[in-house]
Amino acid sequence: MSTSMSKWAVPGAGFVLGLLVAAAELGRDATPVQAVIAFVIVAGYALGLRLLQSRSETASLLSGLPVDERWQSINERAISLAAQVMAVVLVIAFVATLIAGGNATTYTWLGATFALAYFGGILWYRWRQ
Repeated sequence: MSTSMSKWAVPGAGFVLGLLVAAAELGRDATPVQAVIAFVIVAGYALGLRLLQSRSETASLLSGLPVDERWQSINERAISLAAQVMAVVLVIAFVATLIAGGNATTYTWLGATFALAYFGGILWYRWRQ
């Protein structure tokens, strides 16, 4: 199986995301030590995935480079399950918030984003075939 994704894309994204998380921590009046710890957690996780890619099928899958079609299938089924669970959790949270008399706007926006991404994905992949 060949892929055009670089093996360093995930660590690169983890580094950038780690910097953003650290900046957000500093913006919330965290200490520099807390910001560094936040950066190390995010960037270290991504770098760890890269270092384990060739030794672990799971790490390879989590970094976006499944080793074969079997792991690609497992990844697709896991993503599908995660999306289904997230949709159910959003609906339950929305309804529970409404019943409790709270403001469910956050769940409305998240649900709308989820639905737009799902239907947009269907249209995009159908158009590409």
